[in-house]
Amino acid sequence: MAETSRSAEDRAIDALTAILEQAIAPDMLEAQQIILRRLALSGDLFPSRIPPPQNITQIGGYLNLIKDNPVLQAQVLASALGVAGPNPSPGFVPDLPQLFYVTRPNDRPAGSAQPSTPVQLTVRSDLAPAFLAAREVLHRQGASLPVMDLHRPLPPVSLDVAAPTDLLPYLGRTLRLVPGAALVDPTADPLAVGQEGSGPQRVLARQTDPSAPDAGGVSSTDWELWSCDDAQCTQQTVTGAFIEVEPVLAAGGWHRAGDLQAPTTRSDDGAWHTFTNVTGLVAGSTSAGEELRLLHPVGVLAASSIRERLDWVWDGHAFAPPV
Repeated sequence: MAETSRSAEDRAIDALTAILEQAIAPDMLEAQQIILRRLALSGDLFPSRIPPPQNITQIGGYLNLIKDNPVLQAQVLASALGVAGPNPSPGFVPDLPQLFYVTRPNDRPAGSAQPSTPVQLTVRSDLAPAFLAAREVLHRQGASLPVMDLHRPLPPVSLDVAAPTDLLPYLGRTLRLVPGAALVDPTADPLAVGQEGSGPQRVLARQTDPSAPDAGGVSSTDWELWSCDDAQCTQQTVTGAFIEVEPVLAAGGWHRAGDLQAPTTRSDDGAWHTFTNVTGLVAGSTSAGEELRLLHPVGVLAASSIRERLDWVWDGHAFAPPV
């Protein structure tokens, strides 16, 4: 019976070892690291230099010697009891990314776009303070800024889908306002696209709270605002208090690429809602790998198709293959 039990245990260990050896998923790679740490610190691999304790008093004496190191004390106790000790073990703390994503409440103003507007927004930690400060400027003027997303999860490795070429969304450097928050009803939408007189096209935020601290600095004027359907876009004159969004976001490092064009249909809306932040990217020097490793562990990158783009370099407009 003992031999049969031992054989089953051996087969289970062999199967587990085979799975770990072929693992590419992030959670399995993490399991590999944990097992290797335990093997490296196992008492079976490193025989004790002291004789086995004879009673509980001797065990207490050993624990007293390391009472100032609670992690080591927990490991010694776990070893004596034959259970798993604390993880990660001393000397094996993994290198975590320098940056992370922070989550904050999103603006969800009333209107037709409210149901599709995310309750929360996520922004990378180094860009969050400036973005939140810019949004606060709009709040103090009585407007809101409903955001669709500020980052995109890394795409998995796929034989059917090529790795993406636009890497900015996967670096948390693309901001997209809620598309349905404008171009529907310019007399009520929280955001709008239009112009003052014959001036250039602008992205605007409607003042909905005239009691806000800085609301008095926003004057009411006539705007030529767009509304669109699937076939066409039309303009109408709307009188109201609006704040230009682009200068506010630009103060936080977020810019639109090129001049805003007048929308022609709902699907061809001139991408009025998309902004990018390229602060800190040095043309000819910053690589996609450097940026990605600031946000993601190596194992996560290895499981993503983005791994094929790690050597791409910022050329001033986009990440591109090195020359």
